[in-house]
Amino acid sequence: MGRYLLAAGLARFADEMVGVAVVLLVFARTGSAALSGAVVAAYTVPSILSGPLLGAWLDRTRRPVTALAGNQFVLAAVACGLVLAGADVPLLLGLAFLAGITLPMTSGGFTSLVPRLATDVERATASDALLFNVSAIGGPALAGVLNAVWGPASAVITLGVLALVGGLWTCGLRVPPVHVAHPSLTAAMRRGLRHLATTPPLRGATVASVLAYGAIGMFAPVLPVYVMSFGVVEGYTGLVWAVIQVGCVAGLLALRRHLPRWRPERVVFGAVALYGVAVATWPLASSFPVLLGLALLSGVVQGPTLASTITARQRYTPGELLGQVSTTGASLKLGGFAIGAAVGGVLVARFDPSVVILLVAAAQGVAATLGVIAARPSKAFRVTP
Repeated sequence: MGRYLLAAGLARFADEMVGVAVVLLVFARTGSAALSGAVVAAYTVPSILSGPLLGAWLDRTRRPVTALAGNQFVLAAVACGLVLAGADVPLLLGLAFLAGITLPMTSGGFTSLVPRLATDVERATASDALLFNVSAIGGPALAGVLNAVWGPASAVITLGVLALVGGLWTCGLRVPPVHVAHPSLTAAMRRGLRHLATTPPLRGATVASVLAYGAIGMFAPVLPVYVMSFGVVEGYTGLVWAVIQVGCVAGLLALRRHLPRWRPERVVFGAVALYGVAVATWPLASSFPVLLGLALLSGVVQGPTLASTITARQRYTPGELLGQVSTTGASLKLGGFAIGAAVGGVLVARFDPSVVILLVAAAQGVAATLGVIAARPSKAFRVTP
């Protein structure tokens, strides 16, 4: 598992750098904030559709390691292309779109290998979830530091190097094969999507996590405005995100040994609801340091959400469908976040940011409730051991 964690960690670290490094590079080259956002959208949106297809293919291929390594080599090549593209707008958008197609492999693709590599799956899953949180803290921070010291091109080059090294390290993974008879790719996609939609606890966890993450997407345009209301520059928004992720790490580390006691979907519902309660306190903050403290608390209660979502996918999904279910789940969350960001942009132009933050908090409660409803079986359901 040590080799897996390093390979997946490098891949996710590079991925988390994209949102900061590429935006700053494009803005420096073109002077257009709108184009910077468009490039990030071009990187994110294709994954919404590519996830189910890539996941079904990953389940079928005899060389999943080659597929995951190839994904990292593509990102490394795209990073090199972005540096050399100058201000060529069509080329910038095209390169971002190319990298975005394979984006679900970085999260769901790697995660689908955990049950085949680990002897203690619960512990390995918690460690895998920690990688997401650590990468979400360190990736943007590293990109910001490199941009400040050596310019945006250095940050993009670094993420390309990390992706390249991650791909090379991935090639050394030894993944036990899964011997199953595969139907056609189209039939496999239908089966995987049907399983995701008709397995009550998995369906409930997916509904809750996707809706909750979609609502969190509203923070993207809202937080900069809210942060400035405390008399600090909008750049401090990144600090709020980082503190949330630090809280997530702390919360998961505190609870990881206790999580196997509870069904994973119930942990997701509880954590999402508690996160909503914590976020509802943000408008009460009297200063920016107080807001950071509330953000840290919010991260702590949110900590078990990702690990339990991954555990739900593993527990309720047969091995031959796990790649597709994992990448589809990742695609749905990315799509939800993009929609939430778009909705938040509209709302913050019309309402006070505190109102939008309360809507995000309320949406967490709605997400948890709908997840509970979706998890109710219409008939007896047997949990996959």
